[in-house]
Amino acid sequence: MRLQCTAFVALLLIPAFVTAQESLGTYEDRAAVEDVMARYVWAVDSLDADGYAAVFTEDAVIDSNGNISKGHAEIRKIVTGLIERANENKAKGLPILRLYHVISNVRITFPKPGEALHQSYWQTVIRDKDGKMAAAAMGRSEDRLVKRDGRWLIQMRKLTVFPD
Repeated sequence: MRLQCTAFVALLLIPAFVTAQESLGTYEDRAAVEDVMARYVWAVDSLDADGYAAVFTEDAVIDSNGNISKGHAEIRKIVTGLIERANENKAKGLPILRLYHVISNVRITFPKPGEALHQSYWQTVIRDKDGKMAAAAMGRSEDRLVKRDGRWLIQMRKLTVFPD
């Protein structure tokens, strides 16, 4: 009887274990998703417009607190706009305000094969007029990635800025 109960419990637990393993993804897929998100942050912080656009699908959408950017051309303009503002400030003798991102509490799941969900909190740090580093903004992000031609890319990015 005891052996039958143990076998029955094991049969009940196996589907839950398999489902949990599937939602965690393979090591290779998790590492690839982490790499895409790291390249995203490094590209925006270093003002690399081409590198920034390259981590997104051609049809990607960014929703930044309701400001929508669609496709590579609009997404690339996010970084080229930062470059333009930096050049304008430099020409006026004003400080060039550069953002640096800090990402934390990352959670990656794989809702189905070929799709990943990356959730995190973020903070941007900026050097103030006195040269001191200060928090500029904080929020959370939700990124939906897809695997296309063997590469993970961001298809949808939703940024929520926390109110002051």
